[in-house]
Amino acid sequence: MTDRFRDSLGHNLHRVGQLIREETAKVLEPFDITPEQWQLLVAIAQTDGLTPSELGKRTLRDKTTISRILPGLLKKGWLQTEPHSQDARSYIVKLSPDKGEVMEKTLEAVRDHFTREVFTPFSKAEQGVFLSMVLRLREHLEK
Repeated sequence: MTDRFRDSLGHNLHRVGQLIREETAKVLEPFDITPEQWQLLVAIAQTDGLTPSELGKRTLRDKTTISRILPGLLKKGWLQTEPHSQDARSYIVKLSPDKGEVMEKTLEAVRDHFTREVFTPFSKAEQGVFLSMVLRLREHLEK
């Protein structure tokens, strides 16, 4: 039975996802954010602002999760809000102007950690192939 789980692609992908989250949490700890918060921040930083609903769609998070995470990021000063110009019931969430440089540092820290610590079993060429495969799978699943 153990070998069936060892050779299960779905089980291994899930387990790797959990371990990757732990590695990401280590890197983000000095920035006082969690991987879940970081995921939202990255999505927001890539845009000129998103509504909570758009943020949920972009990050595959439900409304409850978005509603739980946003207040903490607002309180920590990572985000700011502004009224939605076309929907009085909604608002736009933007990265605080002084956090752009810090976001860049988080991206560099995660990239460097994964290069130095996580992907060491793979050569540079294998890392490129792996990334290509992961991106192709992600694009397929996002359709």
